Amino acid sequence: MLGNQRVRMTDKVPCKECKALILPSTAARTDGLCMACKNGIRQNIERSKEYYKKERQLDKTCPFRAFWRDLVSRVYDESHGFHTLTNEEKTYYAVNCLSGEVYNGGFVQYFDNSAGEHYKYAELGLIQVGATNSLRLLRKARNEVFGSDAVPTDKTLRLAATDSDSIRKSLDQLDDEFYKDLDQLGDKLEKYAIENGLVQNA
Repeated sequence: MLGNQRVRMTDKVPCKECKALILPSTAARTDGLCMACKNGIRQNIERSKEYYKKERQLDKTCPFRAFWRDLVSRVYDESHGFHTLTNEEKTYYAVNCLSGEVYNGGFVQYFDNSAGEHYKYAELGLIQVGATNSLRLLRKARNEVFGSDAVPTDKTLRLAATDSDSIRKSLDQLDDEFYKDLDQLGDKLEKYAIENGLVQNA
């Protein structure tokens, strides 16, 4: 509402850049630009829309995403759980979780979250898929935090072990190396899934 009168679509004017319809009062304040264009975020908005459009399409058509959703569903289903997965599924799940956690929040996040419970499967999985650089970084991260000890399955113990500024700083450097993805880990995981019959029609 503008005063006591309803603003009609025909009362609006197009933004000079993106042509989105805006109020004349807005155009007067912004030299004819919508707020998104004026603030320089229109391009980001459009890129974001396109990105999520592609993501939604992949969710419908990508067999690897379908397999991953099924795995996660089974792991978190009380009637199933991680222990009910086949060895090949455990490998795929553990390595994928490792990669996702590190990319999202570094090795600290990996060890602090539930994915850290499956460290031994992630380590074995990296061996099986041939990701030698990722394996080196994972083992180095483990040594920084736990020394020669096994990674605890107890989350409280893992949280206590990473609660150190010096350890976090060391892990930050390993994160940067991991992000270079010298192994092309995603490609190796997809190949592993196909070769072991986890994904069909890829």
